[in-house]
Amino acid sequence: MRIIDFHTHAFPDAIAPGAIATLEAQGDTAAHYDGTVAGLLGTMDEAAIAVSVVQPVATKPGQVRAINDWVAALASDRIVPFGAMHPGFPDPAAEIARMRSLGLRGFKMHPEYQSFEPHEDRMQPILAVAAEHRMIAFFHAGADIGFDTVRGTARSFAEVLDAHPGLTVVLAHMGGFRQWDAVAESLAGRDVWLDTAYTPGHLPAEEFLALVRNHGAERVLFGSDGPWTDPAAEIASIRELGLTRIELAGILGDNADRLLAAHE
Repeated sequence: MRIIDFHTHAFPDAIAPGAIATLEAQGDTAAHYDGTVAGLLGTMDEAAIAVSVVQPVATKPGQVRAINDWVAALASDRIVPFGAMHPGFPDPAAEIARMRSLGLRGFKMHPEYQSFEPHEDRMQPILAVAAEHRMIAFFHAGADIGFDTVRGTARSFAEVLDAHPGLTVVLAHMGGFRQWDAVAESLAGRDVWLDTAYTPGHLPAEEFLALVRNHGAERVLFGSDGPWTDPAAEIASIRELGLTRIELAGILGDNADRLLAAHE
């Protein structure tokens, strides 16, 4: 099976040590690799991952353009870069168009780091332009181990889907970390993609399998949230869920292949 990891993180070499140290302290957790692109590629080799999608986060509006320039340069046969957007960025329409011109197929936003609710008014122009340019909107969803707030709720994302039926949305952490009952109630079965990042070991296996099947395995993507998990262990956990071979192949790579191809 060709494995695609739809949810990874990397930083420029010069800032990776500081960024990783800060995030480790904030989340009281340890990174599995050093946060560099070389570290990511080495971990991919260890876990037999063919392709990783890098998902950057801009914590300030002024970081957006520089992040997008840096991440676009990472594109290769093994790295698919997504861009960054921030709800406070002054001209999202122009920057989303520029992202598309750089070859980026989507962008990530994080409700906790960026202090927004997905359905709020200032998000509407960003989401509308993303749909216009056929960009994938990738969101952190649910709780975050470094924060006490939960802004990216299943109900908020359901409102986004209602308001923007033409938008392709991917929600990390199976639709909402530690919010899986609400995900089952408000999002399961809807036209939205979920990734598995940071879910094995937190959601019991039988509940994980039920959520996958209630939603539709064809709209679930493998994600490790690297460097914050060991991707080989995450893959092993997914293999042990009791999925059919077709479901497993889809989640580990085929679904991502299809989604990325649709947004080239």
